[in-house]
Amino acid sequence: MCPGQGAYLPGALRHLYGIPAVRRVLNTVDARPRGPGDTTPRVSRLLTDQGAPGPEELMACHPLAFDLATYAAVVASAGVVIYHLRTPVDAVLGHSVGDLAALTVAGAITVRQGVRLLCARDRMLRCAALPAGGLLATDMSAARTAELLGSCSVPQVRVAAHNAPAQVVLAGPDRELAAVREAARARGHRATPLTSRTAFHHPLLDEVDRAFHRLLCRHPLRPPALALYTAASDRRAQTPRQLRAAAAAHLTEPMTFSRTLRTLRGAGYTTFIDSGPRALLSTLAKANLPDCRTAAPLRTPADAERMRHRLGSLCPDPRC
Repeated sequence: MCPGQGAYLPGALRHLYGIPAVRRVLNTVDARPRGPGDTTPRVSRLLTDQGAPGPEELMACHPLAFDLATYAAVVASAGVVIYHLRTPVDAVLGHSVGDLAALTVAGAITVRQGVRLLCARDRMLRCAALPAGGLLATDMSAARTAELLGSCSVPQVRVAAHNAPAQVVLAGPDRELAAVREAARARGHRATPLTSRTAFHHPLLDEVDRAFHRLLCRHPLRPPALALYTAASDRRAQTPRQLRAAAAAHLTEPMTFSRTLRTLRGAGYTTFIDSGPRALLSTLAKANLPDCRTAAPLRTPADAERMRHRLGSLCPDPRC
């Protein structure tokens, strides 16, 4: 599972930097073209230095670096996980902008392409006349969320994600999200703003979505080497059109992560591995599918040996 922007953690790969595959990913991201006066921090520093800026600070000062660091961390981590896992990985699942990492891990695009797409998306977002907006995570069910939104005067707030039975993420303009946050807390619910540069998974980004799709049509795509799924759909992405839709889904499409996980479970998938720092998606997977097996090998920065040990424990049979 490839998480999105919530996966950035300063120094997350500092104990894995000695692995050649990890260095290659970071070096490729750092090799992107830079214009005059570009002060964007290098991703290799952000992901190997515990003293690097935290999510809020980095997003506020260098949103492109935030995006590139998140993408690089997930792609590099997934590569190490797949290499050291004793049993083959059958599928890759992307969550929000993590879909770009999932496309890379599955082999549909290269790391260099992923970097170019994120850089182009950054220019599109900066040039778009977008109102101040963001994302708000709640501990409410879908029904309770609908009831709350119906009682508030927030016409532009939309459901961005059904992540779990008791987690719905909302998107919209900052002023309306603030009203929802107050109303939710008044009813005894948690409502937490997420680190996000705008209201992703929202029609406010329609213009950016159209431009990004045009860009994607100019990028060659290869057939994925692994089955590829996105949290915005419960169907496998296989054709070029489906792959491009997956790459852009985080802009305007709501996520139905719960439904996607149930579909995968029905297809026989029983073990879900989180390829990002922390344990964002593995926690959600367990909340949706209590009988599934989950792992988050990089929940905290650890050396390669410890990570190999964790992965090996998923398959106790030495013949795996």
